[in-house]
Amino acid sequence: MKKIKKSISRRSFLQSSAGMGAGILLFPSVNPVTIQNRSTGLRPLIITSHTNETGHKAMELGWEVLTKGGSAVDAVERAANTIELDPEDTSVGYGGLPNENGVVQLDASFMDGKTYSAGAVACLERIKTPASVARLVMQHTDHVLLTGQGALDFAKAWGFREEDLLTEKARKI
Repeated sequence: MKKIKKSISRRSFLQSSAGMGAGILLFPSVNPVTIQNRSTGLRPLIITSHTNETGHKAMELGWEVLTKGGSAVDAVERAANTIELDPEDTSVGYGGLPNENGVVQLDASFMDGKTYSAGAVACLERIKTPASVARLVMQHTDHVLLTGQGALDFAKAWGFREEDLLTEKARKI
C-alpha cells in the first residue's frame, strides 16, 4: 500500500486541481442518490486526496450540499473552504506553508462543467478562502486568471477580509 504524504507541493496541488476540474467537466450533471439496493451497481462518488479528519469533514459537507439539491460547484466550494479554513492543514488556506520570503501565497482554480467556464487566482495573499475568490473570477469576470495584487484587489472588492494566514505551526515547518 502506498503511503500518502502529509504535505503537498504546489506542483502536486495544481495537478490534483486539474484532475478535479476534469472530473467536474466529465460529470457535470451527476446527482447524488441514496442507494437502497446495492445490487444495482450504482454508487455515488466523491473523491478526496485529504485522508485526515478535515478531508472527511469536507467531503461530508460537500455531499450534504448535493443531497439538499445544491450544485456541484456549490459542493466543491464548500468542501474546499472547509480545508482552506483548517489552521492545522498546511497545504492550502489559513495555515498554508509560506514561500521563500515567509509569505503565504495561495492559488486556486475553479471550473464549471455545465458552462465550461473557469476562473483562478494565483499568488493571492491574506485571503483565507482562495477557492471562493476563484469562483467569483469565473462567474463575474471575462478573465480566467487573476494574480498577485490584482487578485487581492478583486477579493477585497467582493468583501473578503485581509487576514494573517501564517500560523505558528506553518512558521515552524
